[in-house]
Amino acid sequence: MITKRFALLAMAAGLAGLVAGCGHQIQTTSGSDYLAAYKAVDGRAGPAAATDAEIIAAADVEPQLRFPARLGLARLDKGGLSPVPAAEAEAWRDLAERLGSGYGEFVPVSPLIAALATPAPLQPDFRDDGWRRYRKSLAQVVQEVRLGAARQHLDAVLIYEPFGTSSEASNPLAITKLALIGFFLPTEGVEAEGFAQAVLVDVRNGYTYGTASAVSEKPSYRLTTVSDSGDAHRTARGEAQARAVAALTGEVETMLRDLRLALAERRLETGGP
Repeated sequence: MITKRFALLAMAAGLAGLVAGCGHQIQTTSGSDYLAAYKAVDGRAGPAAATDAEIIAAADVEPQLRFPARLGLARLDKGGLSPVPAAEAEAWRDLAERLGSGYGEFVPVSPLIAALATPAPLQPDFRDDGWRRYRKSLAQVVQEVRLGAARQHLDAVLIYEPFGTSSEASNPLAITKLALIGFFLPTEGVEAEGFAQAVLVDVRNGYTYGTASAVSEKPSYRLTTVSDSGDAHRTARGEAQARAVAALTGEVETMLRDLRLALAERRLETGGP
């Protein structure tokens, strides 16, 4: 049990390290050029041949995005597509204004439209507590997002996910918890940090144009009583996540500007449309 718990903590720490900073990357490479150097061995059978076919299919995509474009905005939360909260929506509207009409428009991917466009039903998952729950894999969620974006006739979709961590520590008023009234005084301090990451995906062929990540510039703080600690944690994490998304929009802006320039240069080099 101790070994398993240590492994989980180590994995969580590693994931936190991956998103510990802000940054972005773009991609405009050619699938056909990549496959031209891929040496598939003919006549093989079994798992090796199947793997070759999957790799070839995954690589056989080309960048086809042109600006201005209809860019979808898909927010993931708790393993599924969710509406964009008001605070985060304001940050994305500010980004759209900074970019201007030359980049197109951001269109939120509707969870309802995505659900209507997704034919595969979810499978029930019975947890240890006996309750029936529904679980989606990341592949299912991305498929749902792309189908919803296709139904809305979007060219590419920016899939982003904010998340946060929070911790709690006693302040000098904690001594009052020795008395009954102390449970109603702000004896605890809650601190939360927010993180956000995003990937820009072509709706039609799944090409990945870029990634971006960001963290909240400063932690969010809340004073709380023992009785409403849970609400304080949720509020602090929500504020921290909103700040992380605001920082993420800056990285996405730079990513889109770099991407637009790189795609234009690629079309000049290749003579493509």
